[in-house]
Amino acid sequence: MTLVVQMQDAGSAANDPLLSYAVTTTPSPLKASPENPQAPEEIGEIIIAVSRQSGTPADLQSVTVKVPAGTMSPDLATDLAKINPRITLTGWTASLDAAAKEFVFTPTASHTPVGPDDGFTIQLSDIPVSRKVGTAPVTLTESSRIGTSAFQDRTTVYNIGKFPADFYLRNFLCEPSIIPNGGDVHLTWERSVNAKYDLLYPGVERDVTDRTSLELEGVRSDTTFYLRATTGDPTNPVIRILTTQVSVTKPDLDIGNLDIHGKAAAHNGLDVENLLSLRGTASIMTLCSVPASLVDTGDLTAPTDGILTLLENILSNTHLEVTVTYPTGWQMQYRTADHYTPLTLPIPKGYKVRVQKVSAGQSAAVSIQWFSFGGAPLA
Repeated sequence: MTLVVQMQDAGSAANDPLLSYAVTTTPSPLKASPENPQAPEEIGEIIIAVSRQSGTPADLQSVTVKVPAGTMSPDLATDLAKINPRITLTGWTASLDAAAKEFVFTPTASHTPVGPDDGFTIQLSDIPVSRKVGTAPVTLTESSRIGTSAFQDRTTVYNIGKFPADFYLRNFLCEPSIIPNGGDVHLTWERSVNAKYDLLYPGVERDVTDRTSLELEGVRSDTTFYLRATTGDPTNPVIRILTTQVSVTKPDLDIGNLDIHGKAAAHNGLDVENLLSLRGTASIMTLCSVPASLVDTGDLTAPTDGILTLLENILSNTHLEVTVTYPTGWQMQYRTADHYTPLTLPIPKGYKVRVQKVSAGQSAAVSIQWFSFGGAPLA
């Protein structure tokens, strides 16, 4: 599985976008154009899939995409006039505000209602990519409202990397992918030599710049491994992250202080002993089902350490996307890989979790379960 981290800056919950955006590029990642000004520019494309996750439609008055242009590393394009903007919403047009460096998408009518079945796509094609390696902030602003309230600008910033022409990082594999408790794994990957590489997993950040494989012994719990490549100017680097996972049968559980008194507690009227296989009269883990209505409602805070399991269980174009926000503000995004395969994530106490449905206009039945080490639900 490939994970490209998109660090996004958002305002307060009241100013959060009403629409959901999935930003990808072609090629992935984008390649910076050669520094020689006489050489042809690299051409790229940004594809923005837009959807409304809530069942309540939102009125959309406009969408603007601000693209930095110029010759510096934070600039994405050399010339905005060469970019071809398109939108798939019927009756909408695209124009370039050259002074503001924004592509403005507007409807013929005053606004357009966008509901859960009205997904659309914005494309910026034929982008002449800037000649400096670096990360460029692309700003999406929607003017939207719900009901009869006033239209409001709601902004999200996505950081798009421009990598050296000869950079590559691919085929990050963990073998075997399922092991017994205490088993060993063999990690392998392919990479170019013009970057610094770090392997990250719980409690470990290891420099693997000179390696393309690594043996790890005695793995005792489900683990996600992150392979991070960093290159470019240290003042504005570009970062690409790949991820792979190993599942451990009968994994160890690492928790803090534990006091158990009597029988396992019930939660929300559910008898936990009928839901979990218990060896005794008490359990450290309580199953707290999360209502599907909490999808797309914003950040939920983990009151205890726990395990979050998600499943979208009908065939559709829908996937579940989870954003985990660390106490430091750093974010990681995960997405269900395919239908009927659950996504399982360990969530430490105090981390924030946002679950969203990412779709091309279809809905799906959603199952979310929170296994709490302490019996407290997500809130």
